[in-house]
Amino acid sequence: MHTPATANPVKTDVLQSDHHSDFSKEEIATSVAIRHVAVATDLAASSEHAVQHALAVARHFGATVYFLHLVRPSEFVYAPEMIPAMENAAVRDCDGLIRRLRQHHQLDGIDFRCSIQDGEVEEVLPAFVAAEHIDLLLVGTHGRGGLPRLVQGSVAQKIFHAVRCPVAVVGPHAPGAGQHLQLKNVLFATDLSTESLAALPWVLTVQREWHTNVDIVHVCSHPGGPHTSRLEELRKNLEALAASDEHGLLRSERLTGKPADAVLSFAQKNHSDLIILGLKPQRALYAGPVWCHAYEIVRHAPCPVLSVRS
Repeated sequence: MHTPATANPVKTDVLQSDHHSDFSKEEIATSVAIRHVAVATDLAASSEHAVQHALAVARHFGATVYFLHLVRPSEFVYAPEMIPAMENAAVRDCDGLIRRLRQHHQLDGIDFRCSIQDGEVEEVLPAFVAAEHIDLLLVGTHGRGGLPRLVQGSVAQKIFHAVRCPVAVVGPHAPGAGQHLQLKNVLFATDLSTESLAALPWVLTVQREWHTNVDIVHVCSHPGGPHTSRLEELRKNLEALAASDEHGLLRSERLTGKPADAVLSFAQKNHSDLIILGLKPQRALYAGPVWCHAYEIVRHAPCPVLSVRS
């Protein structure tokens, strides 16, 4: 069993904006630590990649993993008598998941918990995250059971709106993870606003832990303006904060066009292993253009997408 790390992660809006922000490096925290990782799983094969990533992250940081499965009454509104049977099936499936992971030695050295709860996403997840001090929540794609079509529609909206901790979505196009997570190229998409600074400790931690190359990307609505100089200022400040030749490269890139398309195209072209976004806490998933862009990125990304809320 690993001993969990002992610091708190920080939480953040992303993509297209013309807001000015003062990137004073004295104001930027330089690291986070992950002690408790939760993976919301529907216990189907389609959640397997999210489980793999959760285990790899926990193994790297010595964190505890929580396997969370919800039995949602709204799924059985026309047949409430089925809920007890689904609860029993969830227990069997969870036992089967643990048994399978043990057979493949994927739980070796990892402290873990299983939690099967009745209730809706917006009711259960915030309380669970707070009670268990969850630092990072991972969610999978879609499948049968308690969290159907996890990255689509109202379920995704409720997760992003309700949960305050960072959320990593392992979408349908993202690969799985081995015993040890490999990250070589990370894309940080920022609107250069003050809110986006909350994601920087995660960017710096990922770079330090995995010695990754980091591409800081800003998508502009039109060419020109002061964006290039502000983007370069941010890159230089992060370079000073990293302050080690052992870390990967820090690069900045200003793109134009539709934010989701630009970010996804850049991620594909540069073989990004992780996309980091910042999200404003008061927004719901479809409340405005920024969330629409973030939602499209989550759905179509070729890698996991980490959303950090300010």
